[in-house]
Amino acid sequence: MRRLSVGLAALLIAAPASAAHANPLLECAVMSGEAAQLNACLSGQLEVSYGAMSQALALARADAEALDRAAGGAEAVLGVEASQQAFEAYRDTACQTEAVFADSGARAADVELACEISLTRARTDALVRLSVLRPD
Repeated sequence: MRRLSVGLAALLIAAPASAAHANPLLECAVMSGEAAQLNACLSGQLEVSYGAMSQALALARADAEALDRAAGGAEAVLGVEASQQAFEAYRDTACQTEAVFADSGARAADVELACEISLTRARTDALVRLSVLRPD
């Protein structure tokens, strides 16, 4: 499991720093070419982003469990869990707010999806960095 953690971390760290902050609306507009396909593209990108975050979260949890076993406590696991819950609450509220300010209808839905993608990518990066910080 640790080998996978280091491999995933190396891959994500080697990616350009701007990748986590790329504009999903622009990405999908370029890839889909049609406004009607924009929402489907964003939904697919969000699914991929959630998958990557789930993997990074599993790695962070495993590392936290190892730290807690070594220290005889539960602080690392509790920290990972609490920060994930706080992230999800923030993401949902922030993206809903962006959608409200964006417009009504399909544009608002697209803005909300793009926001979720961007924040999920940033959270994935943060989770991977936790694993990278942990010495073997």
